[in-house]
Amino acid sequence: MNLSIYYPKTLIWFFAGLALLMASCQGGGYDYYQKTYSAEEHKALAQTLTDGIGNYYQGSPACQALLEEAKGYDPTYALAYREIGVPYLKRGIAAAFPHYYGKAADLDPLGWIGWRGYLYLYFYRDYERALLDFNRLDTITPGVVDYPQSTSVDYMRAICHLQLGDYDSAIDYLDQHIAHEDTIAGFKYIPPEAFLFRGIAYWKKVEPEQAIRSFLTGHDLEDYNADLQFWLAKVYAENGLQSEARKWFKQAEKAFQEGDYNRRPYVEEFYQLYTEDFDALRIQLE
Repeated sequence: MNLSIYYPKTLIWFFAGLALLMASCQGGGYDYYQKTYSAEEHKALAQTLTDGIGNYYQGSPACQALLEEAKGYDPTYALAYREIGVPYLKRGIAAAFPHYYGKAADLDPLGWIGWRGYLYLYFYRDYERALLDFNRLDTITPGVVDYPQSTSVDYMRAICHLQLGDYDSAIDYLDQHIAHEDTIAGFKYIPPEAFLFRGIAYWKKVEPEQAIRSFLTGHDLEDYNADLQFWLAKVYAENGLQSEARKWFKQAEKAFQEGDYNRRPYVEEFYQLYTEDFDALRIQLE
């Protein structure tokens, strides 16, 4: 048998068949390698992939790759952009956070503008940008008090104004916040931080009587709170009432040592207490 003639003919038929198969695929034949999804299926796939990130460590390459694939299927899916941005936020990569959170806010303003304002306030201390987001959210939901990150937008606006030195606006927003909380939950369930920061705003305005009144109101709601007790001691001491100041200082020190003071995960709370604050006030009292 002449194999030198057989093999070339076999190769010719093989490549001819391969060319015919490729031509049939490109010319309207069956496509065995690519699924054409509908718009609804694209959105469903993006959601499914985003839901799957719980199986991975947040910010890991696998988690981020899953989210990139999700937004590839549906570039309008705001949650995917938000989830991509979270690890950058927690790791302090400020250049990446606004891009992804900004995209989420653009795609779903009602869902993410308030959250972005919360992050500007607490993570980046960017009070002007935070206020812009809170005020814009108000225009989207007129007549409604929003609670991004389970925090009243009026309360957060008050903190912004307090940090910017606009103490009257801070007090106004805190009064507004307290009045609203009273209508939906009852006065005794209002978190005492509102009265703490309102008292600090009055203290900044050099109105000690108003400051003390606000601190005492908050203390009546939660009588074991190092922050309110410390500020009562501080304001009493500054106004020459040493006996009252020592009484409150003793209570504040005990509560602080037992861990009952304002703090939050990831970032420092505004006017957070430290041992050094107690050391300085102790010296003043002595």
